Amino acid sequence: MEGPIEFFEGIATGTKYFVGSIIGGAAGAISKVTQSTSKGLATLTLDQDFQNARIQRKEIQAQTTPELISSGQNALQVIRFHF
Repeated sequence: MEGPIEFFEGIATGTKYFVGSIIGGAAGAISKVTQSTSKGLATLTLDQDFQNARIQRKEIQAQTTPELISSGQNALQVIRFHF
């Protein structure tokens, strides 16, 4: 460390990553709970057509998700570059 400015920059960077990790972890946990609840409710309907349609929708979504993620990552890189 060269001085107090670098010290506070380090604290700010560490805090940013810490808060980001907490938010990401919480979002991941909520996502898993929601997925499990959705699957359980679909099973409780006892409607095989609905369950098959749900599986097909999830497969289509799984194919488009990587494209959305890469688009979001590109947008974040542009935002970081400007700030």
